[in-house]
Amino acid sequence: MKLGYRRYANKVKDIHGMQQILIDFKPNRCDSEVYMNTNIDVTEFVKFIKNLKKDNKSLTYYHGIMTVIAKTLYSRPRLNRFIQNRKMFEHKDIVLAQVVKEEFTEGAVEALLAYKVKEDDTLLTISKEIRSKVDKIRRKEKSDIDGTADILGHIPNLIRVPLIGILKWIDKIGYLPNSLIDNNIYYSSAVLSDIGSFKTGAIHHNLTNFGTSSMLITFGEIKEVNGKYLMELGATLDERIADGFYMCKALKLIEYMFKHPELLLDKVSTKVSVPKEER
Repeated sequence: MKLGYRRYANKVKDIHGMQQILIDFKPNRCDSEVYMNTNIDVTEFVKFIKNLKKDNKSLTYYHGIMTVIAKTLYSRPRLNRFIQNRKMFEHKDIVLAQVVKEEFTEGAVEALLAYKVKEDDTLLTISKEIRSKVDKIRRKEKSDIDGTADILGHIPNLIRVPLIGILKWIDKIGYLPNSLIDNNIYYSSAVLSDIGSFKTGAIHHNLTNFGTSSMLITFGEIKEVNGKYLMELGATLDERIADGFYMCKALKLIEYMFKHPELLLDKVSTKVSVPKEER
């Protein structure tokens, strides 16, 4: 295996000098965070999901939101990149992740859920797969990463702290074993958080230096305001993976898909662009 090779990503070679200098100035992900916040008109999206729910009772707004983000990553692939060890890589797959509570109680255990999006996925297939994965978690069926984290968390500090330091170094050079990568939210394209289910707005959430996830998106409660439905979106991104113009264009694409939710029934790999009259 070549030095710097990562089985889950391809190295990006066509970055310009200024990008590399920025990476050198800010080698850590947590030093490179930018935060975007906006209220999105989701009126048409709400109508669309409510209509589909008549035949698909398990469909939720969150499943629709996941599909919007999946299509955005296919259409704006630079958002699927990450920096590690001062090198830029692009994930081979699109993986969306979240933290799921086993029960809706304050003391309930949290579990990790990561979903590898398939090219022919649509809103309906994503909804079915996510519902299945969440049901397994609610039945307390732990994944390998959940079990490993539980074991590590109970090791005494004297052993655990240096062990975690070793794992972080192995992560940095790209040789972490599959058992610690699969279903690990920190190895996703984006971490999503449905804050709206707790009846609150979107929040600014930090990224982590560990892993490969360069984007964390939170969604607030959908509220009716003057006959329209609005949803607050907060996105924390690693500014080194793409410039501000590219990121703002991605946000416009997200807004466009919420206004045209019928696009979510197409394959997620079908690229979407915003027409000139709606930019």
